[in-house]
This record gives sequence, C-alpha cells and structure tokens, in this order.
Amino acid sequence: MRLRRGVSSSTAAGSVIAVAGVALALMVMELSLAIVTGFKDEIRAKVMGFEPELAVLPPYDVQTGLSDDEFTAPPELRRDIEQTMPGAEVVASVRRHAVLKTDSDYMAVLCIGREPGYSAEFERRNIVAGRWPDFAAAQSDSVVVSADMASAMRAEVGDRLFLYFFVDGEVKARRVHVAGIYCSHFHEFDRSVVYVPLSLAQGVGPDPKAVSRLEISGVPADQIADAATELQARLLTSYRSGSLDAVYPVDNVLRTGAIYFNWLDLLDTNVVVIFILMVCVAAFTLISSLFIIILDRVPTIGLLRSLGAPRSMVNDIFVAVSVRLTLAGMIIGNVAGLGLALLQRYTHLLPLDPEMYYLPYVPFEINWWAMLALNAGVAVAAWLIVILPARLASRIDPASTMRYE
Repeated sequence: MRLRRGVSSSTAAGSVIAVAGVALALMVMELSLAIVTGFKDEIRAKVMGFEPELAVLPPYDVQTGLSDDEFTAPPELRRDIEQTMPGAEVVASVRRHAVLKTDSDYMAVLCIGREPGYSAEFERRNIVAGRWPDFAAAQSDSVVVSADMASAMRAEVGDRLFLYFFVDGEVKARRVHVAGIYCSHFHEFDRSVVYVPLSLAQGVGPDPKAVSRLEISGVPADQIADAATELQARLLTSYRSGSLDAVYPVDNVLRTGAIYFNWLDLLDTNVVVIFILMVCVAAFTLISSLFIIILDRVPTIGLLRSLGAPRSMVNDIFVAVSVRLTLAGMIIGNVAGLGLALLQRYTHLLPLDPEMYYLPYVPFEINWWAMLALNAGVAVAAWLIVILPARLASRIDPASTMRYE
C-alpha cells in the first residue's frame, strides 16, 4: 500500500480500520432501519386492506349481551360517524360465509360485498389476471377470487362457479363467473376472501337491506385507537339521548389484526439489538485504531509536551483525528447503505419467500428524518467514545517518551 510521506504503515492501518468499522456499522444500521420500516409499512397496508381501520358492528343488547349478525343502519348512525370523523370513507359491507365449488373441487370462503362507491384501491393493485368488475352494475354476477383459490380449484378468468350460502338453515346457490384474480401474498386472507357484489351478498340473506357492518377507512394509523374511542363515546351519547335506538359497538383493526401488529412490534427489539451490536463494533474499531495511532505517535506527543504544548492541545489533536476518521466512515457508510437501499427499493433484486414473509421481495422504505437522526446519534456516540483515548494521549509524560521505542 502506498503511503503519504510521514505516515507510517501502522498509522495507515489504524485509520483504515477505524473508517471501515464506522462505515460498516452505519451501513448495517441504515439497512436494518430501512428494511424494518419498509416491512412494517407493507404488512400494515395489507392488514388494513383486508380489515377497515374502524368498523361499526350490529347493535348490542344491553340486557342480554347478544347482538345480531346483520342490521339495517339508520341515517342517524351515519350522521354521527360523519360528524365525528369528517373526511373518512364510510361504506356498508356484508360478510357471508359460503362454499365455492367447481365441477370437481370446493372450498370454504368468506364473501365480502361492499356498497357502490367503494374506492377499492388496495384490491385493484392486487389484481394479477382479469379485471376488477363493476359491482354497481345491475344483476352483476362477477366475483374476484385469489390466485391461491384459482390454483387449488384449477379455475381461470371467465370460468363459471357456484357459491353455496347457508342462511337460516337453508342452502342458497348462486351461479357466478370469475372476472378477476388477485394476489396479495397474504395467504391467511388469500385462502378465504372472495369479493362479490353487495346485491348478491344481501340477496341471499333474510333482509335484502341489512348489512354486516359499516366500514370506516381513511383514519391515520396513529389515530386509530383514539378515533375508535371517540366514535364509541359519540354513539353511546346518542343512545342515551334517544337519537339512536341501540348501542352500536365500534371495532378497530388494532384489535382484529392484533396478532400481526404485535409481531411487527417485536421487530423493533431486533433493530435495537442490531444497533447496540453495531455501536459496539464502531466503538471497538475507533478505540483500537486510536490507540494504534497514539502508540505510533508517542515521540511526537512527548516532543509537543516538551515544547510546552498544554494537555488540552494534545487532546484536541487526537479528537480532531478521530472526528476526521469518523466523518470519512460516515460518508462511506451513507453512500453504501442508502445506495443499496435505493437500489433494492426500485429494482427489488433481493427476493423473499411469500409463504414465510407475505412479500415477494425485501422491502426498503427510507425515512429521511430517521436516517438523519441515526447519523446524528452515530456522530455523538463516536465523539463520546474517543474522549477517553484522547485524554490518555494528553496525559503521556514527556520524560517517559525518551525511553519509548
């Protein structure tokens, strides 16, 4: 390795080790943060695509503690929802269990029908074959099944299937055709959810105007719990005042999807462990490298002290050297970490097993404020780490350096 004049091989080696250690630690921390952020965002989006942020369920009987499976939503209920959460999307839906059957196969499914006007952005993004049908069309018999169902039942777009509903002890059959096939890679839902017209789901029930729930979407993720509490309080107040004739319970996705959100929260622990390990790596390389440089520069330290240089000056010199090495490592780490994150975000080069992780590729999401905070934290930690070696260097006795080889 070619060295600059006046720079020994040990000093150069120590500098390289320090820069590489800081760069590696920062790169790993940035990639870990980007992966966990992206993974949590993707899984949350999938859960909230199948389950609404808030849902108003059938009325609750305060005397018996029971509730019906379906109800007819009074106008006052929608009014309370819209006044409590202006701007949120309120959609009536029917959820009904059925058996999906071909000539040779059958499968238990959950049919979901929503009233016309539903945006269906999540569902449209997941379409992999066919199209998202116009469920508002009169006498629509189109359905959308998942790729898992289509594969298991050997069905394709355009095929005619049967749906068998079991309502009040009766079996009601409906002939439908497959208009589209979706794939969300969220197999717990893909193996059961079939999208059907609301008219079909309501038509097989005892009351053609009844719904299973009122779904409310468009609520910010960090306000779901507070919004559910506020809406429930509003509905209870309306019941006590006589505006509503029953108590309508409010559910939210944080409860219905608790198993997934709790799993995502555990990922934060993994990130903390990685951060601690990487800080230890950076600290070890910085301290060891600085000691190498100090040992290599003992005669220089002694000369400076003999010429009257104060300890603070020697301390500042080695702190400045450490800061320089840290900044060089942070620049390299940022280029490598953010570069790899952006490359994966737009190219999806690194695959994942959807059966295990619900995603076909490693997700990367860069939160620039979080990255800025991470860099600031690494810089502060590095400065605190080098204080001890720098102070030890400033306390070297000039007389002892005369005997140092």
